Amino acid sequence: RIRNAYPASDLKTNTGKIWSITTRFPDHILGKSKFRISVWTNSSPYPLLLTQSAGCITHDLIVEILSCTNQYPVQEECFLSVCGSDEFLQNNHPLGSHESLRKSATCIQLQLHITANLKQSLARTHEDDQRQFNLNQLLEYTCAWRLTRQNLVSIIMKYRGQVEYLLQNEVFVLTDNVIEAAKAICSALCFVETRAITDAVKKLRAVPLAKAQVKGHTCLCQQVGQPALIEDAVTELSMAIFCLIHVYSSSFDAGFQLASIPKSPSCADISLHSQLSFTVYAAHNIPEAWVNSFECPYNVRPLALETSSISLSNILNSASKNTEVLAWTCCPLYPKRRFIHGTVLLSMTLYSMFPTTMIAPGICSTDIAAPVTLQIDFPESNLEFIKPEPEEKRDDLEEPAEECLKPIARLSQTHSLLLLSEQNRRVLWFYRYYCNNQNCSLPLVLGSAPSWDRTTVSETYAVLRRWRFSNPLEALGLLTFSFPDQDIRRTAVQQIENLSNDELLEYLPQLVQVLKFEWSLESPLVKLLLNRSLQSIQVAHQLYWLLKNAQNEAHFKIWYRKLLAALQFCAGETLNNEFDKERKLIRILEDIAEKVKAASDPKRKEVLKMELNRLQQFFQEVQVCRLPLNPALVVQGIEADSCSYFTSNAFPLKISFVNANAPSGNINIIFKIGDDLRQDMLVLQIIRVMDSIWLQEGLDMQMIIYRCLSTGKGQGLVQMVPDATTLAKIHRESGLIGPLKENTIKKWFRHHHPLESSYQEAIRNFFYSCAGWCVVTFILGVCDRHNDNIMLTSAGHMFHIDFGRFLGHAQTFGSIRRDRAPFIFTSEMEYFITEGGKNPQRFQEFVELCCRAYNIVRKHSQLLLNLLEMMLHAGLPELNSIQDLKYVYDNLRPQDSDLQATSYFTRKIKESLECFPVKLNNLIHILVQMSVTGSAKPAAPEIVPQEWIVLDAEKAIARATVLGFNKKPHSLYLVQVVQTCNVVTFVEKSFDQFSKLHSRLQKQFPSHTLPEFPHSQHLPFPGLEHKRVKDLNLYLKQLLSGSRKLANNELVLSFFLNWSKNTFTEESSSVILGPQSTDHKPGVQLLISYEGTQLTIMLKHMRNIHLPDGSAPSAHAEFYLLPDPDEVNRRKTRTVPKSTDPTYNEIVAYDRVTELKGRILKLVVKSKGTFVGAVNIQLSSVRLNEEKWYPLGNSII
Repeated sequence: RIRNAYPASDLKTNTGKIWSITTRFPDHILGKSKFRISVWTNSSPYPLLLTQSAGCITHDLIVEILSCTNQYPVQEECFLSVCGSDEFLQNNHPLGSHESLRKSATCIQLQLHITANLKQSLARTHEDDQRQFNLNQLLEYTCAWRLTRQNLVSIIMKYRGQVEYLLQNEVFVLTDNVIEAAKAICSALCFVETRAITDAVKKLRAVPLAKAQVKGHTCLCQQVGQPALIEDAVTELSMAIFCLIHVYSSSFDAGFQLASIPKSPSCADISLHSQLSFTVYAAHNIPEAWVNSFECPYNVRPLALETSSISLSNILNSASKNTEVLAWTCCPLYPKRRFIHGTVLLSMTLYSMFPTTMIAPGICSTDIAAPVTLQIDFPESNLEFIKPEPEEKRDDLEEPAEECLKPIARLSQTHSLLLLSEQNRRVLWFYRYYCNNQNCSLPLVLGSAPSWDRTTVSETYAVLRRWRFSNPLEALGLLTFSFPDQDIRRTAVQQIENLSNDELLEYLPQLVQVLKFEWSLESPLVKLLLNRSLQSIQVAHQLYWLLKNAQNEAHFKIWYRKLLAALQFCAGETLNNEFDKERKLIRILEDIAEKVKAASDPKRKEVLKMELNRLQQFFQEVQVCRLPLNPALVVQGIEADSCSYFTSNAFPLKISFVNANAPSGNINIIFKIGDDLRQDMLVLQIIRVMDSIWLQEGLDMQMIIYRCLSTGKGQGLVQMVPDATTLAKIHRESGLIGPLKENTIKKWFRHHHPLESSYQEAIRNFFYSCAGWCVVTFILGVCDRHNDNIMLTSAGHMFHIDFGRFLGHAQTFGSIRRDRAPFIFTSEMEYFITEGGKNPQRFQEFVELCCRAYNIVRKHSQLLLNLLEMMLHAGLPELNSIQDLKYVYDNLRPQDSDLQATSYFTRKIKESLECFPVKLNNLIHILVQMSVTGSAKPAAPEIVPQEWIVLDAEKAIARATVLGFNKKPHSLYLVQVVQTCNVVTFVEKSFDQFSKLHSRLQKQFPSHTLPEFPHSQHLPFPGLEHKRVKDLNLYLKQLLSGSRKLANNELVLSFFLNWSKNTFTEESSSVILGPQSTDHKPGVQLLISYEGTQLTIMLKHMRNIHLPDGSAPSAHAEFYLLPDPDEVNRRKTRTVPKSTDPTYNEIVAYDRVTELKGRILKLVVKSKGTFVGAVNIQLSSVRLNEEKWYPLGNSII
């Protein structure tokens, strides 16, 4: 039914295109940002150069492109794709909402397509619509069938032959042959023998027998005149076998079904008020030493729809005197909303702990009968579940008093039901009718219900019906294992349906995990995911690999296999063929990685080289294949010489794929075995969510978040970030004690950026990205941090890799934690940000940025905690308990005000900055690496001259090519610049700028022979720009291939490489990096607030403070609230040692301040008793809740 709602002829949903992922932004966020775009069209061999606002709708850009190329209007719909991939921009979205454009580091290159010329390569076809759904056929490749239809038919035919021989022979021979044939059927059906079969066999044996001669042999035969008795017994046995086959095929995913279903016996006299009762008839094929037990009966009426019957088998361990679980099983009492009836066969899970928190139908394995099968006989009945009606709306509720709202507000800050104590749950449930979306969250209220009896469920439904959701994401908390009720889960899915396909993608890992708590494969959540997979190839592709990976979960293997089968049926043949190719690629990579890992050190390279031939052969067979990491990336082979392996314990592979979209260069990925990448996936996903939250607030933290995909148990793919190196490598370049030096990072960036503008851009990128990673690694408690899993790009971005340890699960040496800093922010990072201390106020800006980012994320604490709670039962090694959730809750501190959180995080920055063991850990790590590799690299020079870039072969310009021009009032030429390190950048230059470059080179190098520069044409003529493109390319080729001194001169490098990153510009609310303030007067920054009778002052920063001798003070501040006749209002802050621009972010509070009129705040700054500065502030004139700088005077008034 789901697939039929999206026929292949529906071109709105079945486009066959991979749409670029978009994020919704408020209009003002995209307003001032600009993109530089190069558009390739079929009408010209040269690209069209445009500058567009990030808020420009893609369709409007297409209209402008068509107008510029004289193609507007066109009859067909047009699209833009990102060059180098199969990713298409969404026509009705702004350019800046597309993730691939926001993260682009160079000039954006797009390709214009007209619908008539586009191939719908991944679209479903009419043949797909005609295909019938057959679950067993889809599962046959994943389930190891114990009994096939063919085998069962063969056994039945033998039984039938024995029965016919028995009935047709004039002398009725022994019945043993028939009974043995019946036993063979029972054996094939997992040794299950029902009561009906046992009774029928007894009846058959009880038929009176007498001796008779058959072909010379003496045997027992039926007494003459008794043929009806044997006929009745055989018929009864055959019917019992018929019923057993029906029960077996209904209980398990058998590859067969009966043509006709046996008629049910008459219903027993059972009502809703009857006691729940059933017969545990037998546990078939159990070991002799086992014993069994079952629970006492319950009344039927109070049982919830989601009730399960659970059976446990236990044995007493004589050594420990404890009861040990031997086997367990469960089954829903209301399958398809009707009370269970008749005979049921249940597979028992052996020697495994019973997962008490995950009782759902998906936990019961139905693929094949287990070695021990439990037979339960329920009475025949026609009872259907009667849904409790919501409690009638209460009209007698008064406006809540303040004392009611206070506990609600306090408890709502918990955000996670698992963190609420039983006492607090009772309190919240008591005030449930005063809760709403403004003061609490629905999961907390509903989860506080004391039980799931009918009365409580009725009250729960009443709260659910009157609730108004403020955000669809609030409903995620209703899908955890705490909420089995199907009506609650249906309401949650109705809210989640309001998310777009791209928004849903962000939370897909959690939604796949909570599928295990669904009560049916026809649940609203399953339908939602299948519907969205039919609307979006991005959703279908990611859902495929998540379901594929989830099959490794022990108790839900078959549940996820069925879901995967449904997805593949909906996807269509073309997309399934792509899945098949991706699976084959992963199998080959896994095999290569295993062999490389197993090889001895001397032969490892040889083994890799030989095994790579298999990849080459694979691509010869399939031509092209999509990468599981990103379906929009199509590869057509590998570059074997660029493939290698890393020397860590698991020897992960580096594979260099050849991009099928030729101009874009190779795509490098890492394939790992032996590591559980599911945890890395989760950490990166949560970080991506945080980054999205920041972007929604207009804060671009310049985060690089690479892709990671677990493709099976202990294996997966990791995206390699181009032009990135580890901090450890940078340290090694500075010699043995590189990690202990202050200027290591600064020196490395100066080496890569001799031009001041480029260097300042790198500082800016580092400033933002370092702050972002400080916040996310602190909140998530990322551990095992050292200089080999912190990376830097030459453009300045910092990012972390390898998330095997998080949530504070740090390694320890004895009782000493290896990770002792809250996060990684070292003095060498501060040294780079402040340019070696020349701009100390940059550190204050950094602290402000971190605290702002931290407070923005804290507003979404409920979302983050919900996402983690939904993964609690995913089997991750370090996220499996309430304490792990509590760790994140404690780091988010949602109960704190923004001022309190700012003060708290500032202290964490100070702790990190002053944590010397971090540097020591980095040094030890380098020494260990040196001992492994056998030698250290030579130390780099202490001073890096500006001219070093001339001698740096890696950064030299290999070639520069004029690709095209843009006709404006002054023609601009797009130049593609390729460095010898394969970094590609784009610049726009006018003909006059080229001419000026030539003139400057003539003046600086009078003795060198320069290439002839194209003549300037004073009178324009048709085709002038095309001729200039040809002439300029010849000039550039001769210039860069001639004298190395000319080609790598700073004038040339400045001309071609002075190109800033193409991304969002910061809004005015963001931190703007600039030179040190020109105001050299001493000052103090305060934020003063007044609420009720409490006066709160936050001392944020000071600047330009000095001791009388001009040295830096170790300053603290003293506050006095005047008048103060009793001298009790003195408050003192901590001391910041030896700093002219100290940062505090400390809170000073005064209680019982009834009014501000007539009150004065006196602030005195001292350094070890020496006066530094002071200021008196008239509180009645202060603008509250605003940050303000106050000048510090040189005397106390």
